[in-house]
Amino acid sequence: MAKSWLEMNFGEEYPVNLLKRMLEIYSPSGRERDLSLFLADELGKLGFERVWRDSVGNVYGEVGSGEPSVLLCGHMDTVPGWIPVRVEGNRLYGRGAVDAKSSLAAMIVAASSLRRDISRGRVIVACVVDEEGEAKGIRHLLREKLSVNYAIFGEPSGINRITFAYKGHLKLKIKIKSSTGHVGAQHLLYNAAEKCFEIWARIKRVCEEKYKSPSGIFYSLTPAILGVFSRGSTRSIPDECTLIIDFRLPPTISCCKTIEILSDLIEDFRLENNGLIVDFNVVDRVEPYVANRDTIVIRALREAILEETGEEAKLIRKTGTGDMNIFGAHFKIPVATYGPGDSSLSHTPNEYIEISEYLVSIKVYKRAVEKILETESCGLTV
Repeated sequence: MAKSWLEMNFGEEYPVNLLKRMLEIYSPSGRERDLSLFLADELGKLGFERVWRDSVGNVYGEVGSGEPSVLLCGHMDTVPGWIPVRVEGNRLYGRGAVDAKSSLAAMIVAASSLRRDISRGRVIVACVVDEEGEAKGIRHLLREKLSVNYAIFGEPSGINRITFAYKGHLKLKIKIKSSTGHVGAQHLLYNAAEKCFEIWARIKRVCEEKYKSPSGIFYSLTPAILGVFSRGSTRSIPDECTLIIDFRLPPTISCCKTIEILSDLIEDFRLENNGLIVDFNVVDRVEPYVANRDTIVIRALREAILEETGEEAKLIRKTGTGDMNIFGAHFKIPVATYGPGDSSLSHTPNEYIEISEYLVSIKVYKRAVEKILETESCGLTV
């Protein structure tokens, strides 16, 4: 049987070994340094013509020169929680196997394979930090002043699916303060913890009654409690409680609109509970993002998926939030998100990638980038 270009360029084992080594370097958000240094070294060994790290630890590798330029962007960080790295049959287990080291490894291998084939244009691979945290990596990338014409982000969409839309998110803290006192006098005092649950019930009800869309969860405003912390300063009735809430925002509701909804709700709650102190502050915010579906990037990915898998690609919307939200809103260039893996395994204790799917994704990335560069050179861009 004839060998594929992947086997001829890298051997049968390198792509899997690269991903395995990346998984073996534990890199939860804020602790990406070891992986960052490893990848900078590896990109150099693979022959990337320019490799550099920025001040937050993002790693960049570049092949080719001139215009147009295609950015392949994936993240190095994971959520916390070590998973022993192991291969069982066709599955490679490890924290980040799906979200999203397999996408990043596939991008690195695909871009490296293009070194000898690019006659015009550049491919930039960006390995960014803190996607699972406060998005420090992608926010810093925006300040790097990269010249980018097209971008593909690496997140698990499934081998035959392309993500073109993400919900936004708004993370905030609500803090309630009251007066403490003896538990036996509970009928005379506000209980800050109980009041937090009252305001949460009201938030949940307002979202369900006013902002739940008949078109489904992607178009609905959906809140979730991430944490509740209370204390009684005299170890009696709680006089302080903090509620951490994450709102997932549909394209029709911005961060500002969500803050306005919450401000009105909290003001009404204050008026009904005279003497209770209720404050809130925004911890993080990312606007919803919907990419144009009729662009060279999505067309190239669709064609590449069909040619490599024999199946038509499906365009999907996701209820999470990705670095594409921040990048797409800033640069306003053709973008899409694509990557191997079942996203329902993200952040779970049983995270794994199908090795065969990972290997196919390398071919899809390579073929899609080739199509973008070829179409650009023919003056057919959109």
